Parts: sequence; C-alpha cells; structure tokens
Amino acid sequence: MIAKWAVLVFLCANWDAPGKSSAAEEALPQSAAGIGDTPAAVIERHIQAVGGRERLEAIATQYLQLDAWEGRETFDLTLQFKGADQVLLVASLPNGIQIRQGCDGQGPWWRQDPSGVREFSGARLELEFRELALCLNATALLDFKPDAVALCLKGEETIGTLRCQVLEVTIAEGASLKLCFDTGSGLLVQAGASVLEDYRTQGGVKLPHVIRKGNGSRLEVKDVTFNVAMDAEQFRKPTAPSSGSAAGGGQFDLATSLNPGTQLGLVRQPVPADFGRGRLSELPVYRPDSPDPFQVDLRSTDLSQVSVANRLSDLLRADFDSKTVWPATLPEGFVPSQIMDMGKIPGLRIRELHHRGITGKGVGLGIIDQTLLVDHREYRDRLRTYEELHSPRTAPAQMHGPAVASIAVGQSVGVAPEADLYYIAEMHGEMVQGRFEWNFTALAHAIHRLLEINDALPREQRIRVISISVGWSPGQKGCEETDAAVAQATRAGVFVISTALERTHRLAFHGLGRNPLQDPDQTASYGPGSWWARSFLNGSRRFSPGERLLVPMDARATASPTGPEDYAYYSTGGWSWSVPYLAGLYALACQVYPDITPELFWATAVGTGQVISLAPGGQSLELGNIADPVALIDALRKQRGAVAN
Repeated sequence: MIAKWAVLVFLCANWDAPGKSSAAEEALPQSAAGIGDTPAAVIERHIQAVGGRERLEAIATQYLQLDAWEGRETFDLTLQFKGADQVLLVASLPNGIQIRQGCDGQGPWWRQDPSGVREFSGARLELEFRELALCLNATALLDFKPDAVALCLKGEETIGTLRCQVLEVTIAEGASLKLCFDTGSGLLVQAGASVLEDYRTQGGVKLPHVIRKGNGSRLEVKDVTFNVAMDAEQFRKPTAPSSGSAAGGGQFDLATSLNPGTQLGLVRQPVPADFGRGRLSELPVYRPDSPDPFQVDLRSTDLSQVSVANRLSDLLRADFDSKTVWPATLPEGFVPSQIMDMGKIPGLRIRELHHRGITGKGVGLGIIDQTLLVDHREYRDRLRTYEELHSPRTAPAQMHGPAVASIAVGQSVGVAPEADLYYIAEMHGEMVQGRFEWNFTALAHAIHRLLEINDALPREQRIRVISISVGWSPGQKGCEETDAAVAQATRAGVFVISTALERTHRLAFHGLGRNPLQDPDQTASYGPGSWWARSFLNGSRRFSPGERLLVPMDARATASPTGPEDYAYYSTGGWSWSVPYLAGLYALACQVYPDITPELFWATAVGTGQVISLAPGGQSLELGNIADPVALIDALRKQRGAVAN
C-alpha cells in the first residue's frame, strides 16, 4: 500500500531557511502594486492580488491534490479546507498506507495512522497548521483582522531576489508567525519556513503551486477545485482504536517481547480491532481524481438505512469487511459476497499450482509488520512464532499485519498456504513530542532476530524469504543498519523483499489493478494499479516490458483484524499487498528449486511473464511483464533438472 507506515506528521513544520523565490509570471492587478504601511493594508493588497475580496469570500470549500517530496520519497496528498477552521490532510503512500490528520473546527487537531488515533494541542501545533493553511488556503488571510489577530509590521527583508514587507502574526500563547509579502506584487512569498512560488490562476484565483523548504522538501500542487461539496463528518476525529496518546508530546509505549533464546512461540495474543464506526447516513462519493485510497470506506459500518440506488460505480470502489451491514436493496451488479470471494483468489492461476502440490510446504517465510491477530483462521496453523520488537505494548491487532500474512500464507487467500510463518511485529519509528520520527534501527534488529531463529531451524525448514512492506532511504535513521542486515540475510540465503527492493537488490516490481468483477486468474483482467494508472497512461511515469515484474495489488480480500473469522476487501491496494505476494511466490519457487537465488528467480519470472496490450484513448500501449506463476514454476523445474543432469 516506495512506501512507509507513516509520513511527515505535519508537512510544513521543521524545515530550514527559505530558498530562492520566483515572482508570478502573469500580469497582476494594478491595485497590488506597492505595499501599505499598516498590517491591514499589507493583507488587503495580497487579497486583491490573488483575486479580490469578493471572489475569495465566495469560496466555501477548497480541494487540492498535491505531490510531496521528502528526500527521495514522493507522496500523494489531498488537502481539504471548509470554512476557516475545518481542515483535512490525507497522505497516501505508494504502499497503500494512509495517514489522515485534521480538525473539525470544534475539537483539537487529530491524527490517524497505523498506530491509532491521537489528539494534538498547543501553540506550536496551531502554528504549524496555520502555516499550512496560509500556504494553500486562498481564503486564509480573510480572517486576519487587526481586532481579532495580533499583527505587527517588522520592516523589510529580501527573500531570494524579492524585496518584501515583513508582517508578524501572533497566533496563540505568544507563538508568532512571520509573513513576507512582495513589495512589488503584494503576493505572499513566505509563511513561516515555507517559501511560496509559481503563482497560477485557477478558477479566477491565484495560488502558489510550489512550496519549498530549505532542506530540499517541497510540495507541488497538481490541481485545485473550489466549492466542492464536503461533508462536515469527514473532518471529525475518527473513532478507531488508539495504541497510545501523543497529547502533550508523549511517546508511544513501545516494548520488546521475545521468546527465550531461539525458542518458538506466541509472546502475546493481541485482541481483535474494534473500529466502532457505527451507522452511516449517506454513501460516500468516489472521486476519480483523488489519490485517497479509502474514499468509499465501508469497513465495519452500518448502511442498513442508506439508499444506494444508482450508486453502482461508487460501490465498486468501496472497501468493506465482514462486519459491514448492507441495506436490503443493492444495485444490480453489486453482490458483496461474490466480490469478496473473487478477491480471496490469489490470482494468476496460483491455485492451479496448489492443486499440483506446490504450496510452499517446508519453506520458512518471515514477515516484519504491524501487530498481528495471531488466531485468524487464514494463518493460525502456519504461524510458528510471533514476537514483538519495538512495537506498541498493548495495541490491538492492526489492519496491515493480518492482511500481509494472509496474502503470503493464508489457507484460502494466500500464495503459499503451507509455508511456515515466522512473524515479528515492529514499528519503524516513534512519536517524539507529538511527531512521528522515522527510525529503522529496530527493523534491522528484527531482521537479525529472524536470522538468529533461522540458524536454529533444521536446514530443510529454514526461512528463505522475509516480507517487509516498507522502504527506507539513505539519510534516514537506521538505514545503514537495515541495509547491513539485508546484506547479511542475502549471504545467509534469505531473500528480503521490501518496497526498497530496487535499491537493495536492483530488482523492480509494480502492483496491478483489476476490475472487481473480472476473473483474477486471467492475465487480461489486469491493468495498471489504481494509484499509478494515470501516470502510466499519460506517459509521465511509463516503463517498458521487461523492466518490472508485475503482480496483483488491487481488488484483494484479506484477513481482517476484527476477528479470527473476518475478512476485509480492499478495492485499492498498494505495494504492501504486492510484497507478500512476491514473498509467497518465492516460497513456491524454493519448494521446487531449493538452491534458487533471487537473481535466478527474478530473471525467470520476468522471462516467463506475460505482456498485454492496452488501448486507452486510442493509444496502443504494452504492459508487462505480468507474472505467470505456472510458467515460472515449470521453467524452474526444467532448469533444476538441467542442472542436476
């Protein structure tokens, strides 16, 4: 779901000094020329420069789509503003993990990520969110009235090549924010540590389309839409279970619980998750242009009183689970049980191999991921050990762990249903003063722990592959240690598959999309994954056949964290779902070719993969190479026979 379990807690915080700024290329209104000598005049000139007070006051809501760069990583973002104080920021990582944070205008700021839901408060956080709003909310300065906000002129300053008037705004508890306005155009060019560039007119309003930070981080606006209908409910704090509170700057209660020595066993039995989402009053709407993977999230909700007539297209994009309560009447063509059953099929004829006895039997498969529901029917008979290392001490089962475990070794949804599962729950960082900070040191320790366990296993039952649905990059804390652990695993004959695979092994993959009504076993049913389809089709991020190995990702049903018999269906997936698929496929390969190497596996998988033709908008495109598990296993058997002879 290139990817991580969390993203920057607040994208406009803790960046360094501003870089060079550029003026708007378009002609600006004459009324914006020259800066006044009072705070109100400075603000008014900016308001006139971006479109005028009357036009801005007509904006009730604002919906933005953005790309964010943090180091070498790219994230898809959506940012929604309703009125002056309702904000929702959604960060969608390429591996399918989603981070949500916002405020409903009444309660405190909240954040929801894989660790749970937490509240934040304090002047510093108020300052950071205000900075974000000033950068991207066209109407934000309408509320900066001298009688309501403490404003003070602080002279002039040069920002890049621009001479600017500096205005200091006191937000709360003495915390202040510096605003710099171009004396020539009147436009805001710096808010706090954020430098605003590339102003463009959209919907009659000028907005910056590039937000830069001194450390190289940046936001790029892809699209802005005004006056989109927004339900106030979406801004309210979610009620999903929390594994700790960060209010007041506390940290997660992380703990390590291992079996003695190299003994195997379950160190804990986490309780099922209780989403407690209750009854919905209306069905959410799917927006094709939004990168949000959970737009129509119906998991553990009650829709019994909702009319869904004529909403087939929205429902086909929905996520739901065993605890979803459906209305008595559903649109023709939408049968949740059938979609769930099709989603359980691993796809690409994997079950044909199972019928031939190729199930991963005798092969060890390690997973490092979130807290696991250890007694789920999909994998409880395959789970050989469960430990927690740098993991929330009392957290309930999380959605991610059961999903990846079942995709890899699940008895009905898994690729390698008879492989042995060795699982370590681990968090790739910690909360420090209300912020999630990456730290992959514990991930390195978890890899070493699996290798330690592996050394004590009988040779014929050893772990051959480790699935890690996260990536790490140079410069991040713990990256060097994790790289070293992966290298040690490679020397020990263990293939570590992660979303950093292209960097660690020079092997590239991607995840496929699928219409939920089409047969998962047919190669022709697949296409580009939902979150990267647009960039592939328009040519901005296209690759040629032979460059990547493609495996299923979207429209998957997996074990749910809500109960040992429960399942969840995810319309949109991510690399997190592709990684355990690849790990399971490697386990099947190890069963038929015990001496296989990652390089031989990959070359054979790409070489036996299928290429399909796409014709979007009259184009003629090729998509490949899509894994063909049956052809792969047959080819490996022939190669092994040739080597033996």
